Amino acid sequence: MRFCLILLFFLVTLSFAGCSSKKVTLKKVQLDVKVESAAGDGILVSKIIIEPSGDDPLAILSEYSSVVVKKNNIEELKTEGIEVCRVKASDIPSIVSSMGRVASQKNVWHGQILQWRDVQQNQIPYQGMVIAKSGIMHFIDSGFLSLLARSWLLQREDGLFVYLQLLPSWHVPSERSVVVTRKESPSQSRLFSDLGLEFLLLDDEAIILAVDLKRVEQFDGPLDEGPLPVRLGEALFGISVDEDMVVMLVLESSILARE
Repeated sequence: MRFCLILLFFLVTLSFAGCSSKKVTLKKVQLDVKVESAAGDGILVSKIIIEPSGDDPLAILSEYSSVVVKKNNIEELKTEGIEVCRVKASDIPSIVSSMGRVASQKNVWHGQILQWRDVQQNQIPYQGMVIAKSGIMHFIDSGFLSLLARSWLLQREDGLFVYLQLLPSWHVPSERSVVVTRKESPSQSRLFSDLGLEFLLLDDEAIILAVDLKRVEQFDGPLDEGPLPVRLGEALFGISVDEDMVVMLVLESSILARE
């Protein structure tokens, strides 16, 4: 198994045609890939924050993405601001560098996740926030938005696969714990089952969830209409930022060779 995620600090040159149209030509970048030894069977999760070099940094994903099972809620998640694609792990460095400059990257080896575990979590700010889900506004004043995952090795007639299930959720923790999977149950919670995902991954395949966060304009004086609504994906991965950025969560499968 090869873990191909490395810190990339390479700025891609984009060609612009015309000052008024600002048309961007995307360029696929080929890089040397560092090969590392796998720790075992399971999932490596990497959170990569990218300073984009173009107006539509997520467009490059379509150049690399393979077919995603139709029953997955890909279009629904796209409406919520989350782009989902399935790629070869060896293409990840080129995808990242084609988007822009890496500001930070964190890799966590999870192995097989037999119980639900959050792989991405964002706390609701103290002033609360308005989330637009499926076009309906919801005011949330506390708690955490999380992307839960579980995963294990699965033997089928056509070979070994890593089964991966993803599920967005919201919960208000008990006083003693902020982790859903511990014995203390949350005081309030909701699972967004209509946005759940399931995959069977081969060795060296990866699922990318990416959100393009735009800088929020600052206004002087009070906002009479309250905080601006954000889509669920934006709330889950970042809410507001000072500068445009892409937040990308990569879940890469690992299956050790068998004799």
